[in-house]
Amino acid sequence: MRLDHIGVLVADLDAACAFARDVLGLGDAVSEFRADEYGLSGAFFDLRTGRLEMLRFDEPGDRLPPGVTTRIDHIAVEVDDLDAEVVRLSGRGVQFQGPLDPAPIETAIELRGRRHLWTRPETSGGSMIQLIEAAR
Repeated sequence: MRLDHIGVLVADLDAACAFARDVLGLGDAVSEFRADEYGLSGAFFDLRTGRLEMLRFDEPGDRLPPGVTTRIDHIAVEVDDLDAEVVRLSGRGVQFQGPLDPAPIETAIELRGRRHLWTRPETSGGSMIQLIEAAR
């Protein structure tokens, strides 16, 4: 596993990106995205040894409770063989979900040309870990 990015869920994406650019001094986002199928928008900032992702769901639900405007949502790692990691982690009790719905899933999700899965925090030490299969 290699660090890909840290995902920070925010209520105001424009303000979060301005903070990353102007206060943290990260410069302009290296990429921005919109995933309409998940009601998700975001931007990535380069950290040299990984990236910082600022993301916003149109309907954040429980992931951003009332009164909370920002929180670390997930840690993303890149893996060479997603299927092998799923087998290995499943054997240790880890369950997987999609990016929006906490219901368990077993099939990886294709997003921006790569396969992804997210761990259910209650089965992975209290943190959500996004597994991203390396580009081939």
